[in-house]
Amino acid sequence: MAISKAQKAAYNDDIKALQADSNELEKRIRELASKKKSKSGLEPYYNLEIVTYLTHTIDLYIQMSDLSVTMLGIKNSKSLDAAKSNFSKILQYMKETVGDEVDRESLKENEDYLAAIDKLNPGQILDLAHKINNIFNKLRERMGEDSKWKWHFVEFQAKVAMIIRNLINFTNILKYRDPRETFFRDRREHLELAKETLEEAAKQYRTKYELSSKSREDLKKSIEILEALRKVHIVIGESGEADKLKTTIDAARQTMEAGDKKKDTDELSKKKGRV
Repeated sequence: MAISKAQKAAYNDDIKALQADSNELEKRIRELASKKKSKSGLEPYYNLEIVTYLTHTIDLYIQMSDLSVTMLGIKNSKSLDAAKSNFSKILQYMKETVGDEVDRESLKENEDYLAAIDKLNPGQILDLAHKINNIFNKLRERMGEDSKWKWHFVEFQAKVAMIIRNLINFTNILKYRDPRETFFRDRREHLELAKETLEEAAKQYRTKYELSSKSREDLKKSIEILEALRKVHIVIGESGEADKLKTTIDAARQTMEAGDKKKDTDELSKKKGRV
């Protein structure tokens, strides 16, 4: 169905306020990024402030697309692409702050990064973790299953999971186990969120492997994330969960090894056929 000039004009008029708000936030983000360069030692705090503003811009861009769906019957791909671009920036700022690598020799390494933002309490850190996770899920849902970025979001999910895990001080998780302790519930909720997002990230890479890529690398990444999740279970003393996960990991490794053998056999057959 064609969109009339009147419909387009009405839509443009209705999103003016959203555009003005997003422009103001984008300006504020640029100012903070510039100020950050001259504030040695405070960079991590500026990163987190910028991340907070970026989540707000993404929400505004999503609202623009939602309005387009309501008024014009189509998504606003330009605003969704802007939202995706800003989410990439969130991941970069968080990587600078707490890292996003899958494997850490010890989860105690988290404390080295978290020392740079120690003015934030566990409740504030949990709030940040939820903000990042919630806006990611909202953006992925709006992009839809038919998005050209569908499988790219698998990588995003993995980075979100790593960032949420890296925001946890595992020493304090073990130290403050008494429910009467301040921030006990915040720490436990953060821990559960980390486990859930790690599990989801591993699941998505496995799904990508099975339904799309058939790539060894995607299956390998799924295994690596499961191993990261298992390390969390081990550190907090959940040996039963760790053992169950080891069974899952071993099965995935067997699948990967079987794929490797098949590939080697196929390549050998091709070489023999050319002789």
